[in-house]
Amino acid sequence: MIFCIGNGKSREHLDLNKLKEHGKIFGCNALYRDFSPDYLISNDPIIVNEIIESGYSKDNNVYLVEQQPSLKIPKDHKFKLAPWGDNLYPINSGWATVRLAYNLFPEDQIYMIGYDIFGDRNNIYDDTPNYPKSTEEHHMSTEWQGMFYLLVEHFCPGIKLKRVINSTTKIDNIENITYENFWKEI
Repeated sequence: MIFCIGNGKSREHLDLNKLKEHGKIFGCNALYRDFSPDYLISNDPIIVNEIIESGYSKDNNVYLVEQQPSLKIPKDHKFKLAPWGDNLYPINSGWATVRLAYNLFPEDQIYMIGYDIFGDRNNIYDDTPNYPKSTEEHHMSTEWQGMFYLLVEHFCPGIKLKRVINSTTKIDNIENITYENFWKEI
């Protein structure tokens, strides 16, 4: 089982440590501040520099979606490139997290947790260093929905994917499951 952790507030009260006994955990961007996933991915140069400065990438593997010449990555830090070359732009680290999980473990059930891509900004890390203000417009909601639709239809054929959320908002081709049913299922 694979758990892809987004940074939406719907996961705020979830103890991520309880998931470790059930499978592998993939996360993105500032998740490393509070929790060490098995795999971390980022493509935001500001966040990647923050990860480097924190020292996290000296002891933990961090994936980049694409090579970024502007980044100065120290040789003793564990950065890897994602194993694909075709990207959708603008790159979304949450989308890339699910794609990385599928590329590394294509047969496993993948659960998306904290993927609150609809409506107003809803990120756990808003109003913290290197993140937008919570009052800023969430200008990419429609694009992100389309990217996740293409993830299933084009980039990850045969993916077993469910979105864990207590909401009726839905990505057309991804099944929603409530937190209660999620805990029963795993």
